Amino acid sequence: MRRPLFLAAAGTALVGLAWAVVGPLSQGEGEPPPQPPVAPPTFALDAKPFLDTHCAVCHSGASPEGGLDLAGFTVDPPSLRDVGRLLDLRRRVVAAEMPPLTSERPPAEAIARFVAWADLALVAADRALPSDPGRVTVRRLSRFEYGRTMKHLLDLDFEPGAGFPADDLGYGFDNIGDVLTMSPLLLEKYADAAEEIARRAVWLEDPKNPVVRRLEAEGMVSSIGVESLQGDRVNLFSPGNVTAFVTLPRDGDYLLRARVFGQQAGPEPARMAFLVDEARRAPLDVPETQAAPGVREERLRLTAGRHQVGAAFTNDYYRPESPDPTQRDRNLVVDWLEVVGPVDVLPPPASHARLLAKDPGAKSSVKVRAAAVVKDLASRAWRRPASGDEVKRLVTLVEGAVGAGKRFEEGLGLALQAVLVSPHFLFRLEPGAATGTGGTSKDLDGHTLATRLSYFLWSSLPDEALTALATRGKLTDPQALEAEARRMLADPRSKALAENFAVQWLELRNLSALAPDPQRFPGFERLREPLRREAELVFDAVLREKRDLRELLTARFTFVNGALAAHYGLPAVEGEELRRVELLDERRGGILALGGVLAVTSNPTRTSPVKRGKWVLENVLDAPPRPPPPGADSLDEAAATASAATLREKLEIHRQNPECATCHTRMDALGFALERYDAVGRLREEEGGRPVDTRGLLPDGRAVDGLATLRTALLDDHAFLRCLARKLFTFALGRAPTPRDEIALFALAEGLPREKPTLEDLILAVVRSEAFRKRRPGQ
Repeated sequence: MRRPLFLAAAGTALVGLAWAVVGPLSQGEGEPPPQPPVAPPTFALDAKPFLDTHCAVCHSGASPEGGLDLAGFTVDPPSLRDVGRLLDLRRRVVAAEMPPLTSERPPAEAIARFVAWADLALVAADRALPSDPGRVTVRRLSRFEYGRTMKHLLDLDFEPGAGFPADDLGYGFDNIGDVLTMSPLLLEKYADAAEEIARRAVWLEDPKNPVVRRLEAEGMVSSIGVESLQGDRVNLFSPGNVTAFVTLPRDGDYLLRARVFGQQAGPEPARMAFLVDEARRAPLDVPETQAAPGVREERLRLTAGRHQVGAAFTNDYYRPESPDPTQRDRNLVVDWLEVVGPVDVLPPPASHARLLAKDPGAKSSVKVRAAAVVKDLASRAWRRPASGDEVKRLVTLVEGAVGAGKRFEEGLGLALQAVLVSPHFLFRLEPGAATGTGGTSKDLDGHTLATRLSYFLWSSLPDEALTALATRGKLTDPQALEAEARRMLADPRSKALAENFAVQWLELRNLSALAPDPQRFPGFERLREPLRREAELVFDAVLREKRDLRELLTARFTFVNGALAAHYGLPAVEGEELRRVELLDERRGGILALGGVLAVTSNPTRTSPVKRGKWVLENVLDAPPRPPPPGADSLDEAAATASAATLREKLEIHRQNPECATCHTRMDALGFALERYDAVGRLREEEGGRPVDTRGLLPDGRAVDGLATLRTALLDDHAFLRCLARKLFTFALGRAPTPRDEIALFALAEGLPREKPTLEDLILAVVRSEAFRKRRPGQ
């Protein structure tokens, strides 16, 4: 057993306890004899005396403190209510919240024996209590999940969800069913995105018959006003232009054409120049007259998107005094403009081939071709087999388009849009369970389980291998499920765990909106992306290399580019690409020393020990402090910025307030241990002309002084494992743990390998949990 955070060493008591729980090890030659076994803690000998002596004074009688009556407390037999109370008691004792700081602290060995008994009792209670997989909440795809899903569904190489409104957060994550709303604006964005995706994914180009976009002159804008309009033409009777906007599908070569003629006069013919986004091209002669208008054409390279195109009259001539009426006025008359193309030849994109992968070919009827394509498309997009009626409705869209004279591919584009705006795509619907496993839970059907697994590990839809197992009903076999999870973790797509889970867990999405004072911290803008990517790469390395997950706190390596290496004071690294470097300075390494974490837990002008301590409690120890009482969460910024000493003094005042003392005693020491780092994560020796003071005192009396001693304190308990288990569980299920889940998660963390627990071990434990694999009956 490892001693709990904030507790003094229990020494031989816990060593003996561990011996008693796991049994003696074989004694090798020259090894000291084993310590005599210490009896495992019991409720009667350890827990009850502890509660009676240190807790019952306040928590018993007619008006127990906080409504918690511990008189007659027991977990034998276990009930959800009493085991939940025990879990809360354990947390409060470990955090030194109870007994309160104003009371005399119990002996360290008594605390250790009580906590050790609680650990054994909680694990035993998890086995004895009925399982409850919790309530199923329908989840909309988050913005991140939408982009990843489209990439894997159609091999698209752009982010269609980049313009969506930001998703609301719940419990630190943006994939929580209870907060993922659907606003009218978002619905419009989905419709627009579906149209754009169809335009990009479906290849409509035919080099022999390029698209012609005709712009009639009477519908264009004349720079010299409406008086230039003559019927269905525009007469540019003075220097000016006529323009309109077009939207082009891709970068490529296009032809600009104009049907024009001149009202000729003077010594030279009328001239025109094409306009593209207000830039004038080289002038072209227009000797033609009204009797036989001509067409001018120019080939040029244009980018995808919206462009303004037009024609300009460049050589006006006006001599009203000329005796020859035909030589008095030269004008340019524009009938129409065309943008043709693209006219360069490119192979169809991968998305087109993916969309038509099941197409039997042009020799088959439209109905047969459409049915094959849309059934495959809808089944993959909706993450379960599309029904016959659903396929028929989509085929009707294709047939209607072809019947109206459109190409087969254009009809597929309409069907694709319908698939992408369907609730079956936008929401992760979980239909009824396939088989029962008793009165309290049922197995999820294969496709629902496959979807849960793929969005947990990949933030995207199931691949063909996972779908095939779901179709055959194999995923309900725990061994097959675990084997698939291992395969998926080895796949590059599991980097989504770093890019989606880890970034949110560490609160690094806040980097995009962070605004450190540019006078104090110049050059931060170029560090935003590298700071986020550094955290992703460290997490992914710990996962992929199957390192001890506690290396997330102690890693002796990181990833930097040139700018980030200079920021950290590391040896020079060339270029913009992040690369792995080994760390020799113990003040670097692990999530606590990440510049991104240190920046998002600071204020714009200074560090914040309170924010950093709170971050550690929430994201490392799973022990978030209670919200501060009104008015207790503000500091005089001007005074606090003046010097570290002033800030310490103000926080000391906070701790003198009994309402603030419990939380600040926990937070402040954790935060001050990180004061060696400034508000953007750079190491420093002084602040405000004074040496940086990183000393702090934990509630149990242990001293911390800097990152190294803080790491030791944090690793002195399984709290980090439990915290990470809870975070992964919340991310995987899209909901907060229920009281029953809390007990299961405690047992899950306790069941991890003691010597080298890996992220893979923890992820697989979440996948094996009943909450992940099952559902309540009737939901």
